[in-house]
Amino acid sequence: MICGRLIDFERLGLEACGPVTMRGVAWIRSLPSNPQEGTFDLGGGVRALILRYPTAAAATGRFETHRMYVDLQYTLAGCEGLEWAPRETLEPFGEYDEAKDLCFYNPGAPACRVVARAGVFSIFTPIDAHRGGVREDCSETEVLKLVVKIPVRDFLLSR
Repeated sequence: MICGRLIDFERLGLEACGPVTMRGVAWIRSLPSNPQEGTFDLGGGVRALILRYPTAAAATGRFETHRMYVDLQYTLAGCEGLEWAPRETLEPFGEYDEAKDLCFYNPGAPACRVVARAGVFSIFTPIDAHRGGVREDCSETEVLKLVVKIPVRDFLLSR
């Protein structure tokens, strides 16, 4: 997991993630202040989802991983806890769903938790189990965020 403020993306040296990732970052930066929810095709096998959902207790969510895509997540509004654990420390719950590029895991302890407020990004690779939507001690109980799905082959840090 990599996380920080989007305004610091280049200062963190994350251009090394490659031109496809930087195209996703540029798309995020070009969004209006209150974008429409939905799925957006960014070309080249890259897509973005803008989602709005309520936060809840960590126990109600499940960790997940993806094999074909790296998630570049960005909080547009609200506040949520994002929990991370190494994939190999968790037991899968069911089989990997190739059509959805999704594997869920039985409950486990997170290795760390980040409070994601507006302006915060996180990157989750296939080895990063992650659980979002966790309610935090902030006044917001809903989050508006986007997820850019970057093919693993185009994410340069994965090589």
